[in-house]
Amino acid sequence: MKRRRFLLLIGVGAGGIAIPASAYFLSSTVKEYAVLLIKREFHYLKMEEGSVEKYVNDYFQYPSNNLMEKLKWKAMYYLNIRPDKANSYFELLKYYLLSTDFFINKADETKIVKYLGLYSPYKSPVPNPFSFVLYPPDKIREA
Repeated sequence: MKRRRFLLLIGVGAGGIAIPASAYFLSSTVKEYAVLLIKREFHYLKMEEGSVEKYVNDYFQYPSNNLMEKLKWKAMYYLNIRPDKANSYFELLKYYLLSTDFFINKADETKIVKYLGLYSPYKSPVPNPFSFVLYPPDKIREA
């Protein structure tokens, strides 16, 4: 191998490593991507101003410094991966709806969706969305 060819391969290899790494570190935070993902998925809902940001801050309260986790979230946004392909994306969306008054308002898409607090099945301000309190048996049709 000639010296020029060797230097060319080293330069291309260094550029191939440096460019994606710098794009990753200069891009926005995981929380900003999560907000954009939620807003893109629920574009048809009227969401209270700032409620998605509050939810994402609560959801990522204990930030993980795991590089692969951050890379996965950014890749999901850039590659437009749907919830049926990524479990963590589906969890983020599911817990957003459970943490709002969407089910309290009986899934009415015309009302403004307000964030109540992070959903926890043991101590949550949001009742069970499948409860007979919200949907009494006489109102449910048999399919």
